[in-house]
Amino acid sequence: MLSIENLSVVIRRPGREVAALSDVTLRVGRGEVVGLVGESGGGKSMVARSIVGLLPGGSHATGAVRFEGDDVLRMDDDALRRHRGHGAAICFQNPRGALSPTRTVGRQLTDRLITHQRLTETEARRAAEEQFAAVGIRSPRRRLGAYPHELSGGMAQRVMISLATGCAPGLLIADEPTTGLDVTLTREILRQFRHAADTDGRGVLLISHDLASVADVCDRVVVLYAGTVVESGPAARVLGRPAHPYTRALLRSVPDVDGRAVVATPGAMPLLKAAPRECPFAPRCAHATAECSVDRPLPTPVPGATDEWSLACFHPRTDELAFEEPAATPARATAAERAVLEVDDAHVVYRSRFGKGGHAALRGVSLRVAAGETLGVVGESGCGKSTLAKLLLGLVPAARGDVRVAGSRMSDLRGRELRRLRTRVQMVFQDPIGSLSPRRTVAEAIAEPLRALGLPAAQRAERVAAVADRLKIDRSMLARHPHELSGGQAQRVCIARALAGEPDVLVFDEPTSALDVTVQAQILDVIADVVRDPSRGSVFISHDLATVRGFADRVIVLYLGRIVEEGPVEEVFGRPRHPYTRALLSSAPSLGSGFSGPKVTLTEDLDDTEAAATGCPLAARCPFAADRCRTEEQQLRPHGTAQVACWRVPEIPDLLKGSDIRV
Repeated sequence: MLSIENLSVVIRRPGREVAALSDVTLRVGRGEVVGLVGESGGGKSMVARSIVGLLPGGSHATGAVRFEGDDVLRMDDDALRRHRGHGAAICFQNPRGALSPTRTVGRQLTDRLITHQRLTETEARRAAEEQFAAVGIRSPRRRLGAYPHELSGGMAQRVMISLATGCAPGLLIADEPTTGLDVTLTREILRQFRHAADTDGRGVLLISHDLASVADVCDRVVVLYAGTVVESGPAARVLGRPAHPYTRALLRSVPDVDGRAVVATPGAMPLLKAAPRECPFAPRCAHATAECSVDRPLPTPVPGATDEWSLACFHPRTDELAFEEPAATPARATAAERAVLEVDDAHVVYRSRFGKGGHAALRGVSLRVAAGETLGVVGESGCGKSTLAKLLLGLVPAARGDVRVAGSRMSDLRGRELRRLRTRVQMVFQDPIGSLSPRRTVAEAIAEPLRALGLPAAQRAERVAAVADRLKIDRSMLARHPHELSGGQAQRVCIARALAGEPDVLVFDEPTSALDVTVQAQILDVIADVVRDPSRGSVFISHDLATVRGFADRVIVLYLGRIVEEGPVEEVFGRPRHPYTRALLSSAPSLGSGFSGPKVTLTEDLDDTEAAATGCPLAARCPFAADRCRTEEQQLRPHGTAQVACWRVPEIPDLLKGSDIRV
């Protein structure tokens, strides 16, 4: 279906020239899912743009991009219009940014169905409803009238998939479709792409830095580095026994739920002005020789391979990829140590914009963070993680309950005293560049909390320089603006800003979900150093269970605003007792051994949270639910060193014997 042959793309702008792609060759067949992986800036999205003829201005492309025999690079405008959508369609990374904010999602889908499938208005609306139901959107008729801002991230991504598949394309391109989504939504969305290939015979090109998810659904994998293909072949071979040093470095950078250690790759990908004459990975490769610096290896078949497994390396690795065991973490905070953050029976209710009723985002949450301790918070989208973060920062009030920071109750303070207390809790946000003011320099951004504390300019400059040095931010970067930073550099700046005021509590809200795996590993090293401070507590909020396992001392599991399980991270992840915790761990993608034991799969995607007003909030999705669960509210009870809100915990091991449990 798709055959890309020696594709090279050079982008020329005034005073600047970038070699985005150099001699890229790959193919995608009907009914096949091909993964395209690598770091940000490697050229993945440029390949996708080439396939649909959407290269940026100033681009010069050579080679061929053949779709069903026709070269996309040489299509006229009419042929391109027919090709885009019906021939190949893209499911974009940021669904809310790709959807029109002024039109309902139903209108956007029916327009595509009318244009590409020649349906009438009535037929298109009926087909749109069926499309929404097919991708797992509940109440599809009602959702047709929703605007993008009224949908959750997972729901918006499913709409994006419907828009792409609604064009009936032969080739579906998914550009980072699961970035920022929780593990259960990720599994469901990837299942949609696999279904499109297996049932509809579509070709699928899955662009992602989530290697574990790619391994689950892809037939073949292509690895890009600095615009060149360094390794390609069957997914099981490339990700199971990689031969190229860069592929091996990528895999070592991926956290896993089995708790293995993450190894960060030093350095960064080069920005090339012309096609490389030498191995572009040589400066970062521990096995590079003089030959690698003077000549560029071309893709050749791996010696002894009987399938289409090739790589571009003079010194391929043939030994099995070994992962380091995680270092033993010394016991740090205990319940007897000084608490820097306490939440007692907190309830948060968002009132309806129409003045009637409301949505209970948090229901009776209690937690405690001691100095030197890191608390992990996990759960699906919509479980209350972001609301909890806002509560800790004093950005939303508690309808009931208390929040105390360093012994001071937030609800007792007003005005300047409350503002000063808020500086004692600092947030590191999910989107590093979006959380920085575009008008302020790096130095001004880091100094923000210091201005709130009223420090003189001289002291602010001294503190900014000190925290920049600690986080290895080159001082030449202090005069830059956010748009001049990479994602990893921007996140270092955000962490520096949070540290500058020497807070008592740091809240990390999905701090690495927007970063590729190698940059993520480098930032995780930075965060690991920061959370070791014995005078400060940390709250690490993430849907990435593997990252939480590597960082947290304790973990709480949220579901629909309630804590369903809490305890030491090794106890909760190693011996999950609540069905919801087990379901999360069962859904987590893994490149290693993953979660052991019988798995629980919750396939129903509930969006009616009011169903949880009485009884156990998980009852409608739980395979172990009894009548008592639907009427009796569950309380946290001790089980070992953990606490679990499920009265059936003693019976579940017997119910799990023999096979996996699915709804």
